[in-house]
Amino acid sequence: MTSGDAGFGEIARAMADALRASAGTASSAATLQLRHTGGAVSCCAWTDVREHLSVDFGPIAQLLWDRPPAALEVRLDPGGRYTFTARPDVASVSPGRLVLDAGFRCPGHPRPGLPRLAAAEPAGAPTDPAVLAEVTRLTSEFAALYAGIKGDPPPWPSGRTEADLAAAEARIGVRLPEDLRALYLVADGDPRESGLLGPYSHDPLGELVDHYLDGEPGSYGWEDEPDDDGVVFETAPFGHVKRLSRNDWWVTFGSDRSGNYLAADLDPAERGRPGQVLDYGRDIYGPLRYVAESITAMLTEVVEALRAGKYEDPDDDGTYLFPETGLRDAATRSYSEVISNAAAVELPSAVAGLPGRELIQEVYLNDAGDVDLSAFGPLESLRSLSVNRAGAVTPAIGGLAALGSLRIDADRVALAAVAGHPVLWDLQLTGVGAPLDLTVLRTLPRLTRLGLERSAVPDWGPVCALPALRVLKVDADQVRDLLGSGHPLPRLAALFVSGRTTLREMSELCAAFGDGAPEGKVTEFSGVLP
Repeated sequence: MTSGDAGFGEIARAMADALRASAGTASSAATLQLRHTGGAVSCCAWTDVREHLSVDFGPIAQLLWDRPPAALEVRLDPGGRYTFTARPDVASVSPGRLVLDAGFRCPGHPRPGLPRLAAAEPAGAPTDPAVLAEVTRLTSEFAALYAGIKGDPPPWPSGRTEADLAAAEARIGVRLPEDLRALYLVADGDPRESGLLGPYSHDPLGELVDHYLDGEPGSYGWEDEPDDDGVVFETAPFGHVKRLSRNDWWVTFGSDRSGNYLAADLDPAERGRPGQVLDYGRDIYGPLRYVAESITAMLTEVVEALRAGKYEDPDDDGTYLFPETGLRDAATRSYSEVISNAAAVELPSAVAGLPGRELIQEVYLNDAGDVDLSAFGPLESLRSLSVNRAGAVTPAIGGLAALGSLRIDADRVALAAVAGHPVLWDLQLTGVGAPLDLTVLRTLPRLTRLGLERSAVPDWGPVCALPALRVLKVDADQVRDLLGSGHPLPRLAALFVSGRTTLREMSELCAAFGDGAPEGKVTEFSGVLP
């Protein structure tokens, strides 16, 4: 730990002044916490008698811009004495967020380094002549049909060369699908959105390379933080796309210019094929969307639509053409289902009456009374189940072979019913007033994340003994009970603490759950306002 100013003197004084201006002269202590990420500053403030304070921290934020990210706190007593604390390695305070292993990922969230298929190795060979001939034929026919409608040829940039493609592939370390290579030999992108790929257009080759090399290789990266929901759902039709949050071998190559992106999948699941096209982005929450089996299939569908006269030609622009294709149609029902006012329905009948239930992967059950979760047995693809505001819950989930995440907010939970589930990795028990016997958790071999906020935990021993536990979510009182329990603490990747915590307490947690606080990590000093 360090003490003294360490360059924080002006900031500490400004925080104390702002806090006193907000708290007034009340005879209670006040706290102001700031989190500076390097790009934003967030604020939390309260007094011992007021739960929330509104503090003008804009001027303080200006003082932080040139400093490294850190969590900062000022505690101010009624007499004007304040204590300032700063620590760079605490993600947030109130609620507390402590990431002890930045490399940790939840199941289904792989780090970079996935194995590359032999066919995707960038060997530098020229594009397959048969594929090139077919793509050339389709794009030529599109160009002729487009010119017949618009009066001018499509405004495509000139194509790239085989040498350009080989150089790009050498940079990203993967060979592009043969039909995508052929498309680049025809045109280096479609910046004016001619409609060649329906509602999408492909990017220039250089942009593809830059996108791939920006950050982690590949595409997507969905809910990879340890406190995200993190359940990875399967893309329909099932079996075509690997159920991963990201993949080194998903190569983004285009978009709809509205926040949704096309990716070529070079690492398909068992029923898929290399080069199949996926969609992800602003309008797609959950699994990626399967667009087509190939770029060639997309081109074919577009050309067939134009042949049949199925297109829109806006009058207000001279380049746009909108072929009427099914490339954006949702092929199946939503993967998610909500059952509200569950206490008033016959749950087994409600589940049996759901259409397309073999495709349901997520269910929210709201306002249930006493409920037995075995009623969800017919949902064979269910991966995430949330029970909200229930009475007594019997989580008989043995028949839900795919269930990875179970979240229960209830008065009582018969926890023995989860015994032995082979794939359950996320269990959240919130607000359970009846004491929980957590010994059954030892029978869950993949239990990686556990939440117990506002639940009655009489014995922390079973929690500390969980061999696979890496993420723990508790409230401030529980973490104090855990620290005082005398049990060896679990080796966590992340700890999340709901409610009010102080930066001093988070520093103590760093020391307790991590490797301590190396010299220089904590700055602390005191001062007095006039």
